Amino acid sequence: MDNIFNKISFSLIVLGIAFYVFTMTFTALIPSILGLLIQIVLFLGRTFPKLHKLFAHVNVLILALGIGATYGSVLDLAGYLLNGDELARPLATVEQFTAFVLCLVGFIMAIQSFINARKN
Repeated sequence: MDNIFNKISFSLIVLGIAFYVFTMTFTALIPSILGLLIQIVLFLGRTFPKLHKLFAHVNVLILALGIGATYGSVLDLAGYLLNGDELARPLATVEQFTAFVLCLVGFIMAIQSFINARKN
């Protein structure tokens, strides 16, 4: 489980830094902040092993909030691809969509891991 969170958080950090280099706006660093939060919670889970399950659920909550914060980019891209609507901020939309996909994949993998742990 920690491996999933570690890879997703590292990907979010790299995503934010890469788009910051292109745009030089601080809002491009939001995925990096999200990834850093996940890393902090992972550290707390390793520091307090008795609360490891709690911290794993906190990371799932962070991923769910990331999904909720970035789902608008899916609608923007769908409008662009289906109707030809113009994107107001194309780079921001691409970054948000990528963050959405990363958070969604991490969320689904975490839920699957929780289900498998419950079965065993």
